Amino acid sequence: MSSGIKIDANCTETYNQLKLGRKFGMISYKISDDSTQIVVDKTYPPNTPFETFTAELPEKDCRYVVYDFEYFEEGANKNRIVFVAWCPDVAPIKKKMMATSSKDSLRKALVGIQTEIQGTDLSEVTKEAFMSKVNKI
Repeated sequence: MSSGIKIDANCTETYNQLKLGRKFGMISYKISDDSTQIVVDKTYPPNTPFETFTAELPEKDCRYVVYDFEYFEEGANKNRIVFVAWCPDVAPIKKKMMATSSKDSLRKALVGIQTEIQGTDLSEVTKEAFMSKVNKI
């Protein structure tokens, strides 16, 4: 952890409920207000629409999002667990630096992530961008 920011134990517990129990469809993580740890910001129910995912991304703040992305391909419904590092260009520099330097520690703690996307504006986190990434696997 080059940033010194720790990961709250609830982060991995909540992620495992999404991955193993399908209790959630999306989890948003953030750096705590005191900048000491990554915490669960909000959870969303299973089958959360993609539009909800994009609507919930803050315009001027960084987030990490785990999204259970469901799509239709080759005549079958499929899904991939996608990790999104959201760091908008207009976020304060200090927040962007903390988010960037802490991303890998969270990403490694969430075992089983299948795809990763980094977004700095909404054009990088479209459904088409997700499809392009999941099709490369």
